[in-house]
Amino acid sequence: MESTVEEPTPRRGRGRGWLAVLMAGVLAGGAAGVLALRPSTDGPSAEATAPAVAPRDLLAGLPARVVPPPTLADLPTDRAVGPAAFLYHVEQPGGFDEATGTLRQRDIHLVTRAGQQFRVGRTPATVGPVNQSLSPDGRWLAARRGGQWWIRDLTDTTERAVPTGYELWCWSTDSGAVVLAELSQSSRAFAVLSMRDGSLRRLDVAATPLTDAVTLVDGRHLVLVDLTPAAPGAGARPELAVTVRDIDTAATRTVPVLRPGQLGPGESFNAIVPLVDGGGTPARVWVQVGRPDLQPTDLPEGMPAIPASALLGVDVRSGEPAGRIDLSPVATGSAEVYEGIVGADVVLTRRTRERTELVAVEPGAGSRRVLTTLPALTRVLVPGRQW
Repeated sequence: MESTVEEPTPRRGRGRGWLAVLMAGVLAGGAAGVLALRPSTDGPSAEATAPAVAPRDLLAGLPARVVPPPTLADLPTDRAVGPAAFLYHVEQPGGFDEATGTLRQRDIHLVTRAGQQFRVGRTPATVGPVNQSLSPDGRWLAARRGGQWWIRDLTDTTERAVPTGYELWCWSTDSGAVVLAELSQSSRAFAVLSMRDGSLRRLDVAATPLTDAVTLVDGRHLVLVDLTPAAPGAGARPELAVTVRDIDTAATRTVPVLRPGQLGPGESFNAIVPLVDGGGTPARVWVQVGRPDLQPTDLPEGMPAIPASALLGVDVRSGEPAGRIDLSPVATGSAEVYEGIVGADVVLTRRTRERTELVAVEPGAGSRRVLTTLPALTRVLVPGRQW
């Protein structure tokens, strides 16, 4: 299976951490290879779109430790492998060559729910956007090649091409569709691609380059957020809300994600831009807040890092708060980084010098459970997220 390196393309407003949280490994973590999947004009049948596995069970039953196998086979194109639990690649010290300006390339591993591992490309030698994504149920693997997105059914061998000119943006919580975006300097247009029949539906949504589609709830309710930064010197705004739009009726409602009084001392949710993510079952939206006053002083000049302090969430349907999840900072020696939402859980990685733990947090209760342990300096992509 060959892999290529894509030129940088416009990225979404959301990142994998609070802007440059835990800057170690950012250059390598922000780059990726792409897949070379078997081209096919055949779309999956209607019967083939039944959920492969419930999202709540996707990360259950993983081995206690996941390590790179001695021999790593490429993802087969002639047979199904089953739903994916996550993707990962392991960084190594000294991965950036200052003399040549290149990065050390590493294999990108796909870990199936059954515990198998396959290579799905390599990280590129140059800094650029990562172009891979898993659907919330782990069934669909999206990857870019030749300037175009392709979506592979891991429970089959079929593959669907995303129309040229569209960027893959976010998944429907039921994995039955994916939101696409057309980007320009003055506007942003959204469309929905059905995984059932491959039909494309353009959405009549007034959007600017600072409008982000956070998630699509059950294929019908599009969650949008305005990413316009606060004016310089305005300080931290105490509120943040998302707009939920019914794509069938055009009815909209506003759901506050962050209310006055929820921020702790020194916390801010938009020192530069707000980091908002959504998904899960039930559908929730989370905003990551940080402590600008605790910004590290030993980072390279011009490289901001706002230490993440907590995640604050809201239930999209009821509008009720989903709880607060406090994050362990780097100073504790066991830093926690937000990775995404799988089923009802918020998924973090807990990183130490010796290992990386994949951790599920139950919103509300805040209880943590370790799903599996990986090597130190591992970067993880969970279902529903885009690298």
